Amino acid sequence: MAELPRQKVSARTTLNLTGLPTDRMVWLQQGLARGSDGVAYEGGQVLNLREFLALSHYQSEVRTQAPCILIHIPRGLFRDSLCEENPLTWTLARSIAVECLSQNRVA
Repeated sequence: MAELPRQKVSARTTLNLTGLPTDRMVWLQQGLARGSDGVAYEGGQVLNLREFLALSHYQSEVRTQAPCILIHIPRGLFRDSLCEENPLTWTLARSIAVECLSQNRVA
């Protein structure tokens, strides 16, 4: 994690714009943010994890509520780390994320 790129952003910055590719996971190292889907995030959480896993492009924007530090984790690095023990882990995680998103869209 030490060599991964970090980004400092101010409050009211819009992140994960709708339509951006899910080619990297954004981990909120420090700060507060809220998604356009109503989900609140605080330091230590991944922004739009279900969309990152399930989709090729983000559908929900996230807006920072306070100054934040973000860590950008490339999809390939995350997938490879997840699959070190069992290659099916990536497929299972993506399947669960797709199901969660489809349930939320219907409700």
